Amino acid sequence: MKKKILILDDKSEFRRLTKSILSNKYDVESAENGIEGLSILQNGYMPDLIVTDLMMPELGGKGFVEQLKSSGAFKNIPVIVLSSIDKSDEKIQLINLGASDYLEKPYNPAELLARIENLLKNK
Repeated sequence: MKKKILILDDKSEFRRLTKSILSNKYDVESAENGIEGLSILQNGYMPDLIVTDLMMPELGGKGFVEQLKSSGAFKNIPVIVLSSIDKSDEKIQLINLGASDYLEKPYNPAELLARIENLLKNK
């Protein structure tokens, strides 16, 4: 059975690209923002890993990670944050909130796959 991954990104082209990269190996669901992502989780989709953009309307990656990690049911799901923001303090803050990894956009697909594999292997 394929591992499940949830992708959160407000840009449809990034969702489609990331989904196409991951779909050969994983069962992939996607959402436009953190609110939609939380709704998918609360409706029973239990991913093995989440890939989220940082900057999204309604509920961005930072708020999503905060809510996810404060919940009992979902706090142990590894999260990779994708962002075009390359600021060390932002990365540190997200890691301190519970994000498992941080990758800058545009990302190298092979690097994203390697990071996902590593997190799933060590989960």
